[in-house]
Amino acid sequence: MIASIEPSKKGMEADLKILMKTMMEKKIVDALVLPVRQPDKISVMPSLIASPEEIDDAVFLSPCFYINAARMVSRLSFKKAGKKTAVWLRPCEISAFIELEKLNQASREELIIMGMDCPMALERDAFQTYMKNGGAKENDWAARVFADPCNPDLAPARSCSVCTSPLPDHADLGFFFYANSGEKGLVIEGATPKGEEVLEKCALKEASLPGEREPMVAQLIKTREAAFESMAEKVTQETDSLDKLGQFFGACINCYNCCNVCPVCYCRECVFNTDVFSHEPIQYHQWADKWGKIKLPSDTLFYHLTRLAHMSHACVGCGQCTQACPANIPVATLFSTVAKQVQKAFDYHPGSDDPPPFSVFNAQEYPEVVGIQ
Repeated sequence: MIASIEPSKKGMEADLKILMKTMMEKKIVDALVLPVRQPDKISVMPSLIASPEEIDDAVFLSPCFYINAARMVSRLSFKKAGKKTAVWLRPCEISAFIELEKLNQASREELIIMGMDCPMALERDAFQTYMKNGGAKENDWAARVFADPCNPDLAPARSCSVCTSPLPDHADLGFFFYANSGEKGLVIEGATPKGEEVLEKCALKEASLPGEREPMVAQLIKTREAAFESMAEKVTQETDSLDKLGQFFGACINCYNCCNVCPVCYCRECVFNTDVFSHEPIQYHQWADKWGKIKLPSDTLFYHLTRLAHMSHACVGCGQCTQACPANIPVATLFSTVAKQVQKAFDYHPGSDDPPPFSVFNAQEYPEVVGIQ
């Protein structure tokens, strides 16, 4: 079911706020999780909203992406709260949330997932500059993205520029912006019975997708696939030996920020935050005696390789690991490259309904490895 919001002439953000208020006032939902402007007048963070008046501070299409909200939504949903909540998520956040749901760390039972054509994001420093230069008119950013998403002048974050999953797949409600200026109304798809029920209760009129949308999306994905291949080739050349990997992570300070912000790094307690790697003093000296010297803090490569082994099948390429790195290491370029190969090997797509590849046994899989002909 596809419907549209009657345009208010105040812009897409204003139209979305009207719809969200309608959903609360009609008791369709008890609460909303929306991206909301913070008191610093710049940052936008996911926030749980229980009052329609608070919706005015929502910023739906900002190029600010400080956190992948999947983990936050998992905290709201892993147990029943008795509250029906609609959550506004980017495509990579939806995929990450579904991966957490497969691990029983989240549940859609009380949620309505609202997904959008992704407006991309800027790197953190670029976003700060953008806002300080008058970027409060964030509708302008979204309008430029959705009119010409392949425009190189947009200069989004690296992970966004190579993302090949920019559509709101697996959402209950999909909000379509590509090739839609909003003049004829925002187009929404009720993709599930939950989504269709919302559209019916809001009494939205039926609509159709803009004819220009499909070729625009096809060109966008083709452009990004080429950009990803270029990025992957470069990072592979930079990391195709242990010595090169050591150089790549040479500035790593073992802060584990990349783990802490990763939406699919799923361990409740990370082994690297335990005493397992608090070695005896003599151990460091023995390593130094053996190899002549060791980097301190130690275990850096072991940490990153362990994390790759844990989460590469579920990596959604959101790029938060790079954004959180205080040493400016482009962590996501390597992790996305490895993840793409792992996911291809197992024919697995994060955010799909398929079970995680390491949770099932396939007798016909990799016979050269398991020894079964």
